[in-house]
Amino acid sequence: MNEWISSILSIVFVLVFLVGLEHVGKRLGWTDETIRKSVHIAVGHWSLLAVWLMDSWYVAAVPLIFFTFANAVLLYKSPSPVHQTERKSFGTVYYPIALLIILYFFFESEPIAFLAGSLVLAWGDGMAALIGRKYGTVIYDLYGQKRSFQGSIAMFLSSYAVLFLLFLWNDVVLWQVVTYGFIISIIATLTEAISYRDWDNFTIPIIVAIATSLLL
Repeated sequence: MNEWISSILSIVFVLVFLVGLEHVGKRLGWTDETIRKSVHIAVGHWSLLAVWLMDSWYVAAVPLIFFTFANAVLLYKSPSPVHQTERKSFGTVYYPIALLIILYFFFESEPIAFLAGSLVLAWGDGMAALIGRKYGTVIYDLYGQKRSFQGSIAMFLSSYAVLFLLFLWNDVVLWQVVTYGFIISIIATLTEAISYRDWDNFTIPIIVAIATSLLL
């Protein structure tokens, strides 16, 4: 299939999937935060479609540019829980911008680094928020920003699981899968812990992609 067609169809696929996920979440009685973070996790898998179906970084950039502007508009206009939190959250805008950056630098030359940054943000950060909000009892405070120890553990374990599977899938030597996955997961967890507010959606994929590129 022509990669330009694949690029446009990936936008349609993501939109349909996200609308469906939000609808199902509401039917099942999920909280707004659970819906928001479920969408956060799901969106990260667009990177797999991009790597499988597209060859050029500028073609793959089209959906990310679309969602950057769409999310910026919906941030102020939409009543959807995807864009609403207790405060105005710019995370949905930072997310595709960060993916655009790692797309430019790694998509064609080191797709594994691009995938690592995207999937760790999706699963690691997503699970950190879900677990931290529900089970977080041991709280630490960095410059007025509260996070939980349980959330950080979820961030590390989810990141490690994602990287372990990703590296195995790409035929990385087993000792590198184990050790480099551990190192990058620690880096990702620390990045999430010290990032101010919504900036973790920007810092995590970039730092993880760079770390993966340097280690592999």
